[in-house]
Amino acid sequence: MRLIRSGLAIALLCAAQAWAQGALEIIPLKHRTVEQVLPTLRTLLEPGATISGQSGQLFVRTSPANLAEIRQALEAIDRPSRRLQILVRFDEALESSSRDASASGTISNRGSNVELRAQDSRTGAAERIDQRVQVVEGGTARIATGQSRTLPQRQIIRTPGGVVSQQTYVVQESSTGFEVSPRLTGSTVHLEISPQRETLGPRGTMQSDRITSTAIGRLGEWFELGGAARSIANNERGIASSGQARATESRRVWVKVEELSN
Repeated sequence: MRLIRSGLAIALLCAAQAWAQGALEIIPLKHRTVEQVLPTLRTLLEPGATISGQSGQLFVRTSPANLAEIRQALEAIDRPSRRLQILVRFDEALESSSRDASASGTISNRGSNVELRAQDSRTGAAERIDQRVQVVEGGTARIATGQSRTLPQRQIIRTPGGVVSQQTYVVQESSTGFEVSPRLTGSTVHLEISPQRETLGPRGTMQSDRITSTAIGRLGEWFELGGAARSIANNERGIASSGQARATESRRVWVKVEELSN
């Protein structure tokens, strides 16, 4: 008799759990994909509930109360994707200054004659590159522009008859651009972005700056992704002369996200 009662209690418990979890619900998606909505909806599941998806449909098994919560969240998520314009700005500035001072003259019994000379110089240069690309929220966009040049290269070849020097040419390329994946939460922008800036220098050299960043900013506002600054100072002193030189270089990367009307 006890075995019958125990079995009946277990059956009632299983039936209560099944009733609490509810029947399987199939929810069709209107605008978003299964991969886009599942990560958010999984955080809302109560213990014992399940959710999966395939071919634009969600399969949910949970309690009626939890199902209502999931449907409410899905209504806010499953909306048409917003069209965005991503603007990236590369700012470079170089400023240098120098000051040279010297003294010369003669001293004798009749007096002295001293001449002082000072010279100041200041130079500055700035470069700004703006790039923009359109992308749908949740998608990924890439843009890049570049330069190329041909460089001579001397190649040494060993042959049975001896060593031969041959003139060849190689192509050196530089690229400036970025890859970005944006998401929006209201007016807050979440970006996964990788900008890069390459500059061709003298004698075949090339300078490269790269950033890989996950950034958060406000829609329609510029915000800084990163930057670097370098300062060099040099002081020289002699018996009748002195010199000072200073150079400051800065590189900064900015980004702005704008929403486009459909």
